[in-house]
Amino acid sequence: MPHGMLETILVLIATATAVVALFRAFGLSAVLGYLVAGMLAGPHALGWLPESPQTTTLAELGVIFLLFSIGLEFSLPRLLAARRLVLGVGGLQVLACTVVLGGLAGALWSLPLAPALVVGGALAMSSTAIVLKQLEEQLEINTRQGQAAVSVLLFQDLATVPFLVLLPSLAGHGGDPAGELVLAMGKAAGLFALFVLTGRRLLDRTLRRVAATRSLELFMLTALLLALTAAWISQWAGLSAALGAFMAGMLLGETLFRHQLETDIRPFRDLLLGLFFLTIGMQLDIGALWAQRAQVALLLAAYVPLKVLLVAGIVRLVGREPGPAALQSGLILAQAGEFGLLLVTMAAQGRLIEEAVYQRLLDTMVLSMALAPLLVRYSDRIGSLLMGRRGLAGEEEIAQRIAAASEGLEGHVLICGFGRVGQNLARILDMQKIPYLALDLDPQRLEQAASAGTRVVFGDATRPALLAAAGLRQARAVAVTFDDPETEERVVTAVRMQCDLPVLVRLVEDRFERRFLEAGAEVFPEGLESSLLYGAQMLLLLGVSHSVVEQLLARIRAGDYQELRTFFHDTDESEAESENYHVQKRAVTLGAEDHAVGRTPDELGIERLGVRLLDVLRGGVRVPGALLDTRLREGDVLVLAGTPAQLDQAERRLLEGTRRELAAAG
Repeated sequence: MPHGMLETILVLIATATAVVALFRAFGLSAVLGYLVAGMLAGPHALGWLPESPQTTTLAELGVIFLLFSIGLEFSLPRLLAARRLVLGVGGLQVLACTVVLGGLAGALWSLPLAPALVVGGALAMSSTAIVLKQLEEQLEINTRQGQAAVSVLLFQDLATVPFLVLLPSLAGHGGDPAGELVLAMGKAAGLFALFVLTGRRLLDRTLRRVAATRSLELFMLTALLLALTAAWISQWAGLSAALGAFMAGMLLGETLFRHQLETDIRPFRDLLLGLFFLTIGMQLDIGALWAQRAQVALLLAAYVPLKVLLVAGIVRLVGREPGPAALQSGLILAQAGEFGLLLVTMAAQGRLIEEAVYQRLLDTMVLSMALAPLLVRYSDRIGSLLMGRRGLAGEEEIAQRIAAASEGLEGHVLICGFGRVGQNLARILDMQKIPYLALDLDPQRLEQAASAGTRVVFGDATRPALLAAAGLRQARAVAVTFDDPETEERVVTAVRMQCDLPVLVRLVEDRFERRFLEAGAEVFPEGLESSLLYGAQMLLLLGVSHSVVEQLLARIRAGDYQELRTFFHDTDESEAESENYHVQKRAVTLGAEDHAVGRTPDELGIERLGVRLLDVLRGGVRVPGALLDTRLREGDVLVLAGTPAQLDQAERRLLEGTRRELAAAG
């Protein structure tokens, strides 16, 4: 079926929209959706789209912007701070998987050394998009296995760079791989030195001048120009275009404009990267996959368990993580990844591997990614099943450590969550000589805090057994300081299962307040209190006396912040924001023919609808809403507070009256 550029893009976007929407409805990764959409629309299935240079070029741009974004996010201090996990575990994982998996692939398909190592490197990668999304949904980013997985993924992203350096040099050559690698590395080092010496000051100066124009369009164009120029220079030097974009991103990541650059690039990156996965999906031959299903199944059955064992062993030995956490890390990273697909595709385009080998690799990698959400979601259960009784040892070991840390403590405060709020609370308790013990799941934070002599231990505060080990029954109070309401609710439930201690919950979202109050917890409304203190600071700046400000604060707090709980909402407000601040304000202006004119709010029964009448504005004068016997006039503005449904009903009554009154008038 012949296609022009416009028709090609239209079919691609339409297919991707439908399939990705379906995948997202079932909670599956958008990456898998793009792959399936490409497979369906491609030449091996429905045949809607042939392979074309236009789609390939657009897909390559997506990879360029992806590497540019990774360069922006690259942070050497962050890398060194987590060097044991990132460099130690991540480095050894990539090396071991590359050698072992590459060796097996070379033996299976009779590959020379260089292509075998490229295939091994591709199989060593895992899916950052799938893993991070799944861990965030499961609230496991800060668990031991989550931190280990994220650290390995960070190194994998960086490890892609040497492969990007090597591949263009090997493509189409039969020379010495070691010599090619040395030459390519020399070119890369020279290019990076050129970028550093000539680009750092020039880039920063250029961006400052562009920012001074206060033109977002110009800044976005400049960001695109910088990324594409660096990519072109790298390609001109015989290296990967994506490598040049990564280097430019690294340099720009050190400037003040890092976050704005990332924001400007993201829409182009996401769209074009989706196109990249579409083009890979187009190369999936569903007929050949079905014909070779036995071989692909064997490859998948060998690849996933072997990668689990390699990752788990390295996390256990080098990362010094408990056995259950190490095994879960292996299960989380068992799949192939986006960069792996990129590497094998580049290897196939450079004729380093045959088409048949490429198809088997592609089939195996995509199927492993399809299994990834299930492996990540059920990694705990699978790990316990594989380890038998030993699967329970992890929590028992953690409970013993917590019990040892809480030994001798009595009348202490148990702090659940040791982030910014938890740490500040600990400092305040220290000032008053009140003992405390904190539970947290972030290994890096724990290591640093423990080294500084802070009483914090590793533990999941949602587990009743770990709370008991922390001396819950001997404590005076519990502080729950997480920023996720669902996690906080699980902690409160775990506490209430064992005792009736005072519990203070940090309330980030107001819509959860009733749940916590019904569970017998006290809440600290962080957003409302911040607004209150901000207003108090402004009053002090305006010269209002401290005593007047303190009286105002006391009155608002005594009234449970009711005066701060209602807002005028905007049209672009998200559903989450509407749920969080469900009580809204609305201003209704009365016209000469409206039903409410000549009647009092009390006669209209406004407050019987669950709506509060806050104020009535009449000719610039504010009449308190409490005066319900005031007869309303044309031009009055009524300020109401209630839920959207209540406000709609009240507005109809003000303007039209009740149904009975409407019927009588009719």
